Amino acid sequence: MLYKPFKHYGDKKPWQKEAPVTFRGVQNNVESQVELWYPAVKRPFETVVAYSSFQPVIFYYRHKVDEWKLVFQGCKVCGNYFLARSRHYELCSDDCRKQKSVEAKREFVERVKDDKLEQLDKSTYYYWYNRWRKLSKGKNANVDAAAAFKIEFDKFRKDAVKHKAAVKHRKMQAAEFSSWLVAQQNEADKLMEEIVQKRHGVSRTL
Repeated sequence: MLYKPFKHYGDKKPWQKEAPVTFRGVQNNVESQVELWYPAVKRPFETVVAYSSFQPVIFYYRHKVDEWKLVFQGCKVCGNYFLARSRHYELCSDDCRKQKSVEAKREFVERVKDDKLEQLDKSTYYYWYNRWRKLSKGKNANVDAAAAFKIEFDKFRKDAVKHKAAVKHRKMQAAEFSSWLVAQQNEADKLMEEIVQKRHGVSRTL
């Protein structure tokens, strides 16, 4: 757990530029001392030797991370800790960046889909409302016809709320709700045609 954050730092490893030294210091009244070894065979990490306690190793790397002006970050995707150049870096690797990009794209598609469904729901509502308004407040207003239409209009509104909740809780597919809304516009037209036929005795579609 102590060396894993250094694993994600990439090709640039600040410690490779360090000269072999013995680090000494005091943390919380405890003397900390480690010896650094750089074997002839190149290794990805420096070798650290501590005596009697592992605590000096922790003190040493806390000091070096501050000196390198790096920060420990928790990856937003995999949850692993890594060394970052600033708090703005939230992803530890290219794999996590790709995964985050895929998730962002998926969320965008879902959001657009929801927006289109909301627009269709709203337009279908006004589709009914505008026809009811013609019957109740237009030049050819008819109280009885408006009342009959309002009954079906209210039924549509209740069913729309129920279906929207079902989509939200994944009990109904969005495509199914969308098809139902389109069919409801046809139902409004059909109802208007029936009302007109009763009033005028002729077939006319508004």
